[in-house]
Amino acid sequence: MPFIPEEVIDQIAARADLVEIVLKYVPNLKQAGSRWKGCCPFHQEKTPSFIVNPDSNTYHCFGCGAGGNVFKFIMAIENLDFPGAAQMLARQYNVLIPEPEPYRGGRKNDASEKSDYNLRERLYLLHEKLAAWYASWLKNNPDSKAAAYFRSREIDPVFAQRFQIGAAPDSWDAALQWARQNGFTLEELQAAHLVSESKNNAGNFFDFFRNRLIFPIWNEQGRVVGFSARQIEKEQGGGKYVNSVESPIFKKGRILYGLNFARPDIPKKGSVILCEGQMDVIAMHTAGCTNAVAPQGTAFGDDQAAILHRYTDTVLLATDSDSAGMKAILKDASILLPRGFHLKVVTFPGGKDPDELLHNSGPEAVRKAVEDAADFFEFLFRHASEQHDPNSPDGKVRIAGTLLQYIRLLDNEVARDSYLHWLAGRLGISAENLQIEMKKTESRQVRQPVRQERPQESSEADKPAQGPLPLSMTDPKLKIVLRELLRHLLHNQACVEKAARELPPDDLDEGPVAMAVTIIVQAHLNGNWAHGAAEITRSLAACPLDCSEVFTLLTEEVNPPKSDEIPLRIVEDCMQSIHVIHLKQQIGEIRRELNRLPPGEERTGLVGEFMNLTRELAETGKKRSKET
Repeated sequence: MPFIPEEVIDQIAARADLVEIVLKYVPNLKQAGSRWKGCCPFHQEKTPSFIVNPDSNTYHCFGCGAGGNVFKFIMAIENLDFPGAAQMLARQYNVLIPEPEPYRGGRKNDASEKSDYNLRERLYLLHEKLAAWYASWLKNNPDSKAAAYFRSREIDPVFAQRFQIGAAPDSWDAALQWARQNGFTLEELQAAHLVSESKNNAGNFFDFFRNRLIFPIWNEQGRVVGFSARQIEKEQGGGKYVNSVESPIFKKGRILYGLNFARPDIPKKGSVILCEGQMDVIAMHTAGCTNAVAPQGTAFGDDQAAILHRYTDTVLLATDSDSAGMKAILKDASILLPRGFHLKVVTFPGGKDPDELLHNSGPEAVRKAVEDAADFFEFLFRHASEQHDPNSPDGKVRIAGTLLQYIRLLDNEVARDSYLHWLAGRLGISAENLQIEMKKTESRQVRQPVRQERPQESSEADKPAQGPLPLSMTDPKLKIVLRELLRHLLHNQACVEKAARELPPDDLDEGPVAMAVTIIVQAHLNGNWAHGAAEITRSLAACPLDCSEVFTLLTEEVNPPKSDEIPLRIVEDCMQSIHVIHLKQQIGEIRRELNRLPPGEERTGLVGEFMNLTRELAETGKKRSKET
């Protein structure tokens, strides 16, 4: 893990604009007063409850509780550790992070000092330059078999260039030699799985991609992370497509091909088109359907559905017009319907896929097919009616059974009821009987808990030893009082002045809320109270404890009171409550120590301290009674 100086972290936090960053992942984020509001990217919701406060550079979701600063956001959304998030932001905002031991492709004195971030950056650079080399090779070798195959696909030159289509030479080590000549090491090529080792001759390496058309794969932010290589000769070994193996920068289950191009247009068009592969996506974009994407090297999954949910709640399924395409539609529907997506199905008359329809009938036909996309349940009803007679009793039973499997997946009760009544009307039977049958079907299902893929956590034995949590994180009453105190200190300078005069520093521990109280008070003493919230955000950037309560308060919008009288009384009461709780804690600790110690000088001293604290507690109680 690279060491990042505290002053560099502060510089990153000062430059990074959280609103600008969040907008890249939450396109529906809209300004609402002094805050920004949108649907949370960390859980499924239809009513926006995700708030970004630009003043403090913090975010909080009132639906799932996620919250934090710019570092926490990048860590959560990109699945990075703190150093990785800091370095990603540093690159974006031109902050230089000194690296005591840069990654040198495996040649380093101590393997434990290797920076994963530096390796990732080297792999990004390798893929970016290699993509350009593949594209250049295709252009400069028009007589190659790859170039002949490329011409046969009749891809629009503008879109061929936009999607940076290239070719791998018919050579065992052309890419390997190119990479070495450009300063990349064998260790880096191995980490990216761009070379393979000979099984018969250990230590002899050859190119992973050879004599194939090459499609670069971009991540959501537009960085090349891998490649998909298309067969150009039927007699070639391997599959029709060979894709990059997962690497430190390529996780195929989290990639949607073309999303980097489609993301600006998905919110504008109000939907995303989910295709089967790269050629389909390129055909869609060529036809003007620039909201098309496709899963990459694997079937569509939950992680990809979660990514799409940041952009839209409407998905158009555009698969091949064959049995495999139908299976894909049903599988995708089983993933998307429970997440609240509205589904439509695109069919391609005169072609089995978008690419074929584009070449047979032109871009207008592709656009018309998208415009005519049918509601998923209407499409499924038509398909089931082709298999079974909707006018016969047995056909009605079978068609109803097919559709009920998917109606029951809807997460919205109104949608369920609407589709049940619609299906009842189409089949000429009662909605009540369909409801009964659906419940019977559900009761027959062996219900399994929904499994969500999460990053693998280290075992308890692997985790570093930690001391007990601060009292402010474990005592419910103290947590409530500290939150109320911080709320008023953030929004009322008279309250901060009072706390600066009267709040004993020893009453505050190392819990995040208590730390935030200390920081805002210190900001006031430094004449910088107006920027105290931003100072809290920067100071808690690397805090290992759960800071969600602090970030919740930082994103709150509070109407200022007409006078300072009530806030000052509340702050006074909070400070007294905090003092009483800490006195009781100290008395309890001394009592336990007295029970352990034998008679003697040490015990006598503790008895005296015990009596003083008990007396102070009683006097504080009397004072509070008089005030109330």
